[in-house]
Amino acid sequence: MRSRRLINSIILAVWILCAWYFLGTPFLRSGDLSQESGGFNLPWRYEAKEKDQKQDVFEPGHTQGHENEEKSPESGEGATFSSIEVLDVSTTQSVPASPTASLPDRVVVIAKLPTDNTGWVSIDLPDWQSAIYAIDIDNPHNTSMLDPLTNSTLRTLRNKGMEANAYLAYIVQNYDNLPSTIAFIHPHKDGYPEAWHTDNHEYSNVVSLQTLNIDFVQRNGYANLRCVSDPGCPHEVMPFRDPPEAHRTIEAAMPEAWRDLFNNTNVPQILATPCCAQFAVSRDQVRKRPLEEYRKYYQWLMDTPLKDETSGRVFEYLWHIIYGQDAV
Repeated sequence: MRSRRLINSIILAVWILCAWYFLGTPFLRSGDLSQESGGFNLPWRYEAKEKDQKQDVFEPGHTQGHENEEKSPESGEGATFSSIEVLDVSTTQSVPASPTASLPDRVVVIAKLPTDNTGWVSIDLPDWQSAIYAIDIDNPHNTSMLDPLTNSTLRTLRNKGMEANAYLAYIVQNYDNLPSTIAFIHPHKDGYPEAWHTDNHEYSNVVSLQTLNIDFVQRNGYANLRCVSDPGCPHEVMPFRDPPEAHRTIEAAMPEAWRDLFNNTNVPQILATPCCAQFAVSRDQVRKRPLEEYRKYYQWLMDTPLKDETSGRVFEYLWHIIYGQDAV
């Protein structure tokens, strides 16, 4: 009797084991497969919808209902930009982000003293690049190491030669990477009497540049930003005036300066142009002279024993000649 019960128990246990093996295992395997296909090990996940509806794809770290934005390492803390591309599962096409706007193909070059406020440039001239040189007034003439001939700093070697210092420094530093139009102007924005020489009804450098005929600059190569002839014309500088006038220091300095700068003795009898060293030039016109000539001009300005005002005014009445215009 006991033997029969034992046999029946064994048979029942074997039957249960067989039933568990053949019926339970598929469900366990199905559960494992479902977990794998659920996306736990994939870089994105699906949000399931009704059969006929399109499925949305979400990248890691993003949830439905939020902008797909990332921080830009170049834009500063807190800055955001749209994701580089958005994947549309219905078409599998990549949509590129908007390209970065290029810099304006024009620049305004300015020399400023510590007392000059040039904050208006970025506000009022947004379609111009700017190169604003701080005049170094702290160092004696021969001690500053900030030499634009070898250094790209926006700080002049020393306070010498007036605005010509920064104008030449910019050309020397950027000769191979000039924008197509370069405007050289003074640091003041507008107003009388400070900007009396700025030629428009508001005495405004902003107006001058906003109304500048860029096409003319490109065709002619050079444009003085002042059209009113006085002072400057018809015969402001006469290097061989007879008899000489003591207060005209630029006239006395011009013959030797001309020979040093241009390596010839063809000094004009008269040099005349509307004052006051505010003008625009084209890149092509600048490059009609080799870089070494501009280096020479700059070095002359740094080395000349002429007073600051005189050396600066020598260039004031030579810019138009340097850029291909007649002496008068």
